[in-house]
This record gives sequence, C-alpha cells and structure tokens, in this order.
Amino acid sequence: MKWVTFISLLFLFSSAYSRGVFRRDTHKSELAHRFNDLGEGNFKALVLVTFAQFLQKSPFEDHVQLVNEVNEFAKTCVADESAENCDKSLHTLFGEKLCTVANLREKYGEMADCCAKQEPERNQCFLDHKEDKPDLPPLERPEVDVMCSSFQENENKFLGVYLYEVARRHPYFYGPELLFFAERYKHAFTECCQADDKAACLLPKLDALKEEGMIASAKQRFKCSSLQKFGDRVFKVSQKFPKAEFAEVSKVAQDLLKIHTECCRGNLLECADDRADLAKYMCEHQDSLSSTKLKECCDKPILEKSHCLAHMENDEVPADLTPLAHDFVEDKEVCKNYAEAKDVFLGTFLYEYSRRHTNYSPLMLLRIAKVYEATLEKCCATADPHECYAKVFDEFQPLVEKPQKLVKESCELFENLGEYGFQNLLLVSYTKKVPQVSTPTLVEVSRSLGKVGTRCCKLDESKRLPCTEDFLSLVLNRLCVLHEKTPVSERVTKCCTESLANRRPCFTYLEVDETYVPKEFDADTFTFHADFCTLPDKEKQVKKQFALAELVKHKPKATDDQLKAVMADFATFVEKCCKADDKEACFAEEPTLRIREREMKSLFVCFSFLLV
Repeated sequence: MKWVTFISLLFLFSSAYSRGVFRRDTHKSELAHRFNDLGEGNFKALVLVTFAQFLQKSPFEDHVQLVNEVNEFAKTCVADESAENCDKSLHTLFGEKLCTVANLREKYGEMADCCAKQEPERNQCFLDHKEDKPDLPPLERPEVDVMCSSFQENENKFLGVYLYEVARRHPYFYGPELLFFAERYKHAFTECCQADDKAACLLPKLDALKEEGMIASAKQRFKCSSLQKFGDRVFKVSQKFPKAEFAEVSKVAQDLLKIHTECCRGNLLECADDRADLAKYMCEHQDSLSSTKLKECCDKPILEKSHCLAHMENDEVPADLTPLAHDFVEDKEVCKNYAEAKDVFLGTFLYEYSRRHTNYSPLMLLRIAKVYEATLEKCCATADPHECYAKVFDEFQPLVEKPQKLVKESCELFENLGEYGFQNLLLVSYTKKVPQVSTPTLVEVSRSLGKVGTRCCKLDESKRLPCTEDFLSLVLNRLCVLHEKTPVSERVTKCCTESLANRRPCFTYLEVDETYVPKEFDADTFTFHADFCTLPDKEKQVKKQFALAELVKHKPKATDDQLKAVMADFATFVEKCCKADDKEACFAEEPTLRIREREMKSLFVCFSFLLV
C-alpha cells in the first residue's frame, strides 16, 4: 500500500462532510456552467492563467487574444447551451484552442505533436511539456512611480500582466490562489499609489507577496508531482479539525483530491469553482466540523475566505480522547479489523494518531503509519499476533526523536553561521552527496534549504519540526522535479521516487559519493573581476556559491579542517581588491588564477572568500 499525502492539504481542510458538497447537476455546457458560477472577471483571469501556464513563451498580447476568444465563445454558450461545440469538455475546448496557435511548432517544438492526439492523451502531452524552469528573463521591478502610473492608466492590463508573468514562470501555481494574490497585489497599489511615500508603503508589501507566492507555488508543485508519481490513494490527517469525526475527514479528502487533481491537470475553471463550493459548504456546516476558528474566515469574500481556511490555526485537541493504544494495540481484534478493511483501519489509525499529535509534521505521521502497517503485516501472520505487536508504539519513538534532534542541531548551526553560512554548509554537503547534479541546481536548492533556519528556527519548539519538514519537502521536491528533466544521479532518482514519506530522510542520510570522479580544474570558474565589487549582495553570494560548488566537485575529499584552515586568506584579498584604485589589476595579480599551482599546498585557497 502506498501512503500518500499532500503537505499543504494537511494544513488546509482536514475534515468536512463532502458528499454533496459539489453540485452534480448535469449541464449541457460545462463552459457555460463555469462561466456563470465564476463570473466573467474570474473566468477571464483563470483562462489567462491556464494559457500562460501552457504557452510559457508566448507574448502577453497573444494570450489576451486567446482569452477574449474563449470568453466570447463562453457567452455564446451561456445564451444557448445547445450551440455548436458548447457541449465539449473543458479539456477538449482548451486543447483545440492551444492547437490553433500560429507557429506552434516553431515556438514550442515537439509540443506541437500533442495536437495529433485525442483527449485525455492530448492534455497529458501538453502537461508533460510544461517547463518548471523556463528560459525566461528575470523579472525586473520598475521604479515605483512607473508602476503606479501603469496601474492607474490601465488597472485591468496591469493586473493581467501580473497574472501572466507569474503563471508562465510557475506553470503549476494553484489557479484560484493566484487570483487571491492578484487581489492583494491590486490592494497594495490602490493603497500605496496614494501615499506620500509610495516606495516605503509599496515595496515591503511587494516583497512579502513575492516570498509568500514562491512558497504557494512550491506547495502546489509538491501536490501535483505527488499526484503524478505516487497516485491518488490519499489518507488525510485531521490536524486542523481534531474534533471532527473520521467519516467527515475521509469524505472531504476525496473532494480535496478532486480539486487539486483538476488544477494540476490544467482545469483551473472547475478547480476554482469546486474550491469555492467546498469553502461555502464548510462555512455552512461549522457545527459539524467542531471548529471554533472557522467564523473569522467565513465572513470574508470568496478568494480571501478560501485562503483563510487554508492557513487557519489548528483547532484545540479534545480533552476526552481515549488512549490510542486501546483500539490499536490492546484490542484483541486488531488483526481481524485490519484484515477485513485495511485501508479503513489504517486510515482510522492515522486520523486518530494525528489529531492527538498536532505538533508532528505530516510526513512524520505518515512514517509512523508505515511502521504500524509493516508491524501488522508481520505480526498478524504469527501464532501470537498480540505478543508480536504489543510494543509497536515503542517503535515510533526513534521516528520522532531523530528528526527532533536533527532540527535542534540544524537550528544551532543556523544560529552560529547565519543564513548564508548555513547555506554554504548545506551546499558543500549536497555537492559531496550528489556531485553529478548541475551546479546551478545545487546552488538554488542549497540556498532554499538554508532558508529553513530563517523560516523555522525562531518558532516555538512545538512548531519547529513540522515547519522544517514541510519546508524541506517543498525544496527537495524542486530538486526532484528539476532532476527528472535531466536525470544524472541514480541516488537522486532513488530518493525522489521510492517513498514520499521517506524522501527527506533519504537525502539527509546519503553519504559522500565515493564513486565520483573529480571534475577537472577550470581556472575561469574561479576568476573574479572588478565588476564583482559592485554586484548586489545576493548576486555576490550566488557567484561565490557557484564557485564553492565547483571547487568541491574538483576536490570532493577535502576535510572540514582543510576548508576551515584557509577561511581568512582569500576574503582578505578580495576586500583589498575591492578597495583598490585599480580593482581589475588587483584581481588579476593573484590568487584566482593561481589556485591550480597552489592547490597541493593549500587545497582550497579560495574557500575563505566563498564561505564568508
């Protein structure tokens, strides 16, 4: 049995009675149905996001034309659901529209071959051609006055460009959530473009939106890749609403699965409509959910309401819960109950265990459930099953204590080194573990992994572990997604594909790759010029980290003591050169081009520069 969970879902709606939540009425035209439910504004926005996520290279104006064509056709279907082609499925309509794009093969190459397929193969083909790392220029933020002028001159176009630019760079961004971000983007400009100090008002809001948006994108990508790789057999954890009944938890899991499957497969219209229905249902049935925290979300507009429900705090754990061992260890009928309905029994165990441990990470809970399942499989085949599984709960302790210890040690390192130093430590570690992975990917992933300290280490002790595991799962999923496109390491493939719950431990406990053949030395990699001194701090860090990873690939067996021994040398040199009148001449004299001749005496003469 595969235990699958979608991390962000575990923090969404962990229970609600879902049967009948979504309207199951038959509609002659699915397109007209969604247009009526969503309203023209949201309909057009979601169609724009849909096309931008598939046609990532196409200019904004081309997308506007496609959106207008679909919008006009939807109005035709609203007026007469029996009109020609109005009865086609959404995937069919969007697939046909994608295939009408001029010069599709010239712009997108093999993606044009998708048009020779029929649904659902055609849609899957288009999904397979989404680029997680598209070759697009980095977004440049204009001056505040320029942005405010653009916003005030044409608000709809300004917000449309925002949706377009985000969607094509994040082709799995959760459609309805992106509309929520666009609404916040609009509010920020509405407020700040009237302020006396526009920049002081606006820039912090935009920075916060960007950071939150990156996390939201990573969460949805994790869900989509989990669906793709591990299937749709999902067990939910009732941490959000621990007072709700198991039947409600398991039922809503199926509707949540449906919602996210729709968005992951590019059907943003149905996904957004169903998400709104579920939020509405939850707010109409607060009593059955037994939550004291729903009301503050339910008074908000629909986009904000759904976002609020997804991020609300866990409800309080009921005080009158019976000891867990009563039903899952002490009961003599455990094996009988397990054999009669494995999925239900294990799902009930996971539900009961998780609502008693709301401070455990979802993936830890899944690892515990896997151990419980394996124990029952073994013990129920013995002569005395109860004697065999009587101490199964003791086996859970290492699963809890090891990651707790790891988080404690990591946070101590983070406090001592700071975010940048912690990133470098992780970069060295991961480069030694999987040196075949491209340097840009290693740097990107290590920088993201290093941010876990900033995000989680300052939280209360009870929240550190779930925060850390949740965040790491998103970052490691990014590594897995990028590696899947160009696989170079069997170790990465193994960790990424064998077990979703054990992916993080798999990477954590990888040893140094002793089979790796060191990379040839390339002096250009370690050559810096005067322009380095004027780079923004972030770009300086990335450039140094790129060189650091390359250096480890060149000398993978360097010890920590060897690295530490040269920490001051190059930093002093760079500081001197950046203060020199002729910086270029200073950089040229040494030691960037002389690492090769000195490496046998001092293995990493430039590590000091790279690590500080």
